Amino acid sequence: MKTYKLIACALLAALAFFLQISNEILGFPTGFGMTVDLAAVPVLIALFVFGAEYAMMVLALLALIILGTSPTGYIGALMKMAATIPMIVVPYFIAHEKAVSRELLGAVAIILITLALFGIATQFASMPGLELLTGILPLAFIAVLGYWMASRGGKVDLSSPKIAVLALVLAALSRSTVMTLSNLYFAGPVFFHISPAEFMSALDNLVLPVLGSGMGWFVIFFWNCLQSVVEFAFAWIPAYYFGLVKRHS
Repeated sequence: MKTYKLIACALLAALAFFLQISNEILGFPTGFGMTVDLAAVPVLIALFVFGAEYAMMVLALLALIILGTSPTGYIGALMKMAATIPMIVVPYFIAHEKAVSRELLGAVAIILITLALFGIATQFASMPGLELLTGILPLAFIAVLGYWMASRGGKVDLSSPKIAVLALVLAALSRSTVMTLSNLYFAGPVFFHISPAEFMSALDNLVLPVLGSGMGWFVIFFWNCLQSVVEFAFAWIPAYYFGLVKRHS
């Protein structure tokens, strides 16, 4: 059974990479370097069907593929990891902890560690001879986190729509916070070769539906919330509504 799960995760990682490289066709560009796409859907399918440790495995494989083949390089790999970890961790805690305070505390702790690790890893990118650690540290964190989840039972049950909606809301808020900070102070300025202040000024010119322009940081927050809903829905529906969990878990 374990071999079957490993093979399934390898196939899900391949599907995730296909969705990543085809995001110009299947995705929706936001205007600040992010594309709303389906690349992380296979990661969440692995979470719902097999468990959190297997979701971490698919994410690590996807990050390695992006690191080795994508023109965005370590920036793309780091951003994909930073964006997807909250989408795994928060539903995992929601499904495992009965006390709201404990589940929130555990999820917040992991999110803060992710942010801290992101900041540390990006510092290595500017240090000659230490660039490799930019990718190794986050991957090592994913491996340790996945092992810890497996040791305490990585399986999640989000078949209840009420629990699923709670997990989605908290995961979307966590992910959007992480990505807003990392985009403003690292990915955006580095990708466009401008300062954080110039990047913020450019964001102010983007127009959001209903809200209009001049929102700055909320542009990133909004699109990441929308991305979270898209990923979660496209994974939850086949996993639970169409019965992938019952047939393959």
